[in-house]
Amino acid sequence: MVGWNQRVLELGAASGHVTRALVAQNCRVSAIEYDGDAARDLNGIAERVVVGDLNDPATLAGYSAEFDVVLAGDVLEHLLDPQAVLDRMAKLIVPTGRVVLSLPNIAHADVRLSLLRGRWEYKSWGLLDRTHVRFFTLKSVRDLVRQAALRIVALERVRVPAFESELAVDRDTVPTAVLDEVLADPESETYQFVLTAVPGDTDLETADLSAKYQELLDEHHRLRVELTQRSLALERERARRLVAEKDVARLQATRLFRYTRGLRKFYGALRGSQE
Repeated sequence: MVGWNQRVLELGAASGHVTRALVAQNCRVSAIEYDGDAARDLNGIAERVVVGDLNDPATLAGYSAEFDVVLAGDVLEHLLDPQAVLDRMAKLIVPTGRVVLSLPNIAHADVRLSLLRGRWEYKSWGLLDRTHVRFFTLKSVRDLVRQAALRIVALERVRVPAFESELAVDRDTVPTAVLDEVLADPESETYQFVLTAVPGDTDLETADLSAKYQELLDEHHRLRVELTQRSLALERERARRLVAEKDVARLQATRLFRYTRGLRKFYGALRGSQE
């Protein structure tokens, strides 16, 4: 989503894993990082490194609208006021620039199923990272972007199937009817939203096309999830039939079944004569 040969402001750059990837794409990167130790690793990678707290408006005050891309990967959920920070980010891109974000989905199936069991247990990373102070669903992500006068032009999803996240929900504790209800939401296995947004003051025709494009993408995602769920349901049914066939085969192989064959034939003939 960032692309090649871009002027990038990377927020929450940590020790530079993504920064290195951007530089490899010939991007010129300015990086902001809260952790001083991690920021030292950025020296020699990013063109400019600032150690600062994004909760403080002064941290971004030294920048102007000079960037092709402002990137915040898994950052906003750690901030006290992500809306205010995104508003400031939107002012730092050139008129043709864009903001790239990734945000975790708190409505993932494993979070919902955990809550049904009364569990909300923070972890050292992931959906319930103990340093998260804000939580997002698809709707609140869209609201966040819209309120920053931005428009989403690309939206991707990182998917993690139910029961396979770090929350370690036990499948055996979840009734099938409950699971089916949770999975009815097309976003239930979305782990993370990754998006590109551009200034929203484009002409009405472009805005209309962008909205229709997003609707088509959402419908495509819903249909793909529905197809996956139907395929899984068919696999489960096939597995049940296989188990039933094996049970019948085992029954037919027993002595009792063989010894009562004549009696069963007699009973069948008797029922036929009665009909």
